[in-house]
Amino acid sequence: MTVTPDAFLPGPVWWPTAATPGPARSAARALAPAGYGRVVLLDDLDRVPWAELRHAYGPADDVPGLLRRVAGPDEEDAVHALYELRASVLHQGNVCSATAPVVPFLGALLADPATTFPDGIAHLLGDMADIVDPDDPVLAALRAAVTAEVDRLLPLLAAPEQWTRLAAGYALGNCPGRADDILPALYHRWAVETDPQVRGGLVISAAALDPETALLAEALVGGQPAPVRAAAALAAARRAGPWPGTPAVEAVRAGWADGDPWFDRTPVEDGYAVGPYLWNWDPIEDLLDRLGPADRPAVVTALLASADPAVRAKAAEYAG
Repeated sequence: MTVTPDAFLPGPVWWPTAATPGPARSAARALAPAGYGRVVLLDDLDRVPWAELRHAYGPADDVPGLLRRVAGPDEEDAVHALYELRASVLHQGNVCSATAPVVPFLGALLADPATTFPDGIAHLLGDMADIVDPDDPVLAALRAAVTAEVDRLLPLLAAPEQWTRLAAGYALGNCPGRADDILPALYHRWAVETDPQVRGGLVISAAALDPETALLAEALVGGQPAPVRAAAALAAARRAGPWPGTPAVEAVRAGWADGDPWFDRTPVEDGYAVGPYLWNWDPIEDLLDRLGPADRPAVVTALLASADPAVRAKAAEYAG
């Protein structure tokens, strides 16, 4: 891949979520013997001319140190290092010359069961792959770099931690170049997954890879928990296909009937709420902004029927 220093390109803004890392030692996610990813990281990290690359704060010569901290045994320090790395190489969604070279090292860490923060790594890789413009070679190459790590992301669908499974599904849904391999894995996980938010994430990712996925039809119908119904409506709005109309409106009504199943709308000190919706800042905004003027009023009406005043207030912003 060829990138130019100081090439900053627009992308979606990332916001912190409520995700909290837990112990992550499951051998189920290892594609290689324990320690393999760390050996590759330490052997190859200094072969990259980081000082010649740039990130949001200048020369990228601090990236090796950040990656080594992400690989370290101190979970709290690994978390802080990963967020520092994110702020440097994907600052507010902007891509720079150091972004793509980081990807294989993050992938190597996913191959090591000793890595303490796989959910954060998968989330970061997913955000990188989400920034794509097929006409821009830098962005297309970045998605290709993440797609090259699909075989290391797939085992995370079976990780013991909810957040790791959710983040893995999000990242995989942004790798359409491997859709033929990813979709069967998403379907298999759907058959055994019990967490409603993870199940909803599987629907969104499957619909991104295949607009006609059977998971969407199954998730739209009654009987599914609120996060799944809401995710089905979001998947329908986000996919490259027509809005399903009444079934999707009813999914909105059921999904947000008692509150937002994907977003904590309780006011917080720094002015914004948090939630596990990795695909955008606010799920209601994401839903309504993607609908055409003919479809939006019925969805707004369904949201205004929510028992949660915060959901009604958000919907009212679109009612005028």
